[in-house]
Amino acid sequence: MGPVGIVRMLSTLVRRDLPPLRMQELGRDYPRIASIGTAKQQAFLVSHPDLVRELLVVQAKAVEKGPALLSAGVLMGEGLLTLRNAPHKPRRRLVNPSFHHSRIAGYAEVMVSATDALDRRWAALRPGTEIDLAQEMSALTLQIVGQALFGADLGEQAEDVYRSLELAMSGWEKTLVPGGERLLQIPLPVFRRMWGAKAALDGVVERLVRRAQEHRGDDVVSGLLESLSEDEVRAEAMTLMLAGHETTANSLTWTWHLLSRSPKVAALLRQEVVGTEPTYAGLRDLPFTTACIAEGMRLYPPAWILEREVTEDLVLDGYVIPRGSIVVASQYALHRDPRWWRDPETFDPTRWLVDGRFDEDAPGQPRGAWFPFGAGTRQCIGESFAWAEAVLVLARLARHWAPQSLRDPKLHAAVTLRPEGGLPARLMAAPH
Repeated sequence: MGPVGIVRMLSTLVRRDLPPLRMQELGRDYPRIASIGTAKQQAFLVSHPDLVRELLVVQAKAVEKGPALLSAGVLMGEGLLTLRNAPHKPRRRLVNPSFHHSRIAGYAEVMVSATDALDRRWAALRPGTEIDLAQEMSALTLQIVGQALFGADLGEQAEDVYRSLELAMSGWEKTLVPGGERLLQIPLPVFRRMWGAKAALDGVVERLVRRAQEHRGDDVVSGLLESLSEDEVRAEAMTLMLAGHETTANSLTWTWHLLSRSPKVAALLRQEVVGTEPTYAGLRDLPFTTACIAEGMRLYPPAWILEREVTEDLVLDGYVIPRGSIVVASQYALHRDPRWWRDPETFDPTRWLVDGRFDEDAPGQPRGAWFPFGAGTRQCIGESFAWAEAVLVLARLARHWAPQSLRDPKLHAAVTLRPEGGLPARLMAAPH
């Protein structure tokens, strides 16, 4: 195939807004399990909570991370997100102490400080200034990750990291087709930009690791240097920097968008937070704020699909799933499934409240219908960090601000679920 043919093929790859919607359609047509494979690759979609639990928890030893996410190692290296099961378990044990609840309290001080700095920066802007909420939340969460986990100020590099991540992911997404890894060998502009962006991200991580080597502190990188090689530390630092800020940034961005379209919900949120000083110790006093974050993740889960490769024959719903098959489950589809959720397309944070308390089981959904952070042994290691960060950021900013989205963005579904082209918004003061 010549260069013209290759470019034409790349231009007709699956639109990134369609896969989540297709998962929903398949779940409606095949409410338990569906074959979605090709002649060369057997693949199955599970759309029932019981089968999700079977796949991710009960029979987790019979599956590995799927090839799509493993291929992200070309950008991130071999870190927790992309490691196979055998090396993942000991690596996770090494990283776990950094996310113990006793450490989260210290990280929360950074979350509050960085959020208040953004609050002051917004206050210096003219009323009605147009901002990109996606970029603003990405810069904020990157600053938090840098200071909390690496003891480094990434504020001045936030925009460069954001742009580099966009370029790197844009190139990598083009390889998510059968045989896509071979495309990386073709010197097309999209891949040249991807490799350049990866080099820029590698440079940021290299500086973080070098800083930790020279100034050993109480941060994650310094701790990992005691037990891992430099290459392994760089891979974990890259994973924590990118995955650690990208998912929460997306969660906050989509939640702001939903609030801007739901003035009654936004008014209830302000009623909870105006006049308060939200802190980590007072998270339980923010049930409605927490419910807003949960509802945002229900409708727009940052991790919108999970993929597993079958490493030994397993049985799902009476079907033998042969070794080498791919099995996927979509948070986006299951989180909006009317079998498990009342008014599933409606942004209704009150579904998460019981007697004024936040409860993840309040909507009455079965286990496996709600898994924004995954499940089983590969459940996100930073879940507690992400919850605390998202709730504190939303609570502290919503006291003063009510950004208004300027459009309803398309979905951009890759490793995470982002708004296509960012989220332009008008920065408006919260009404009193």
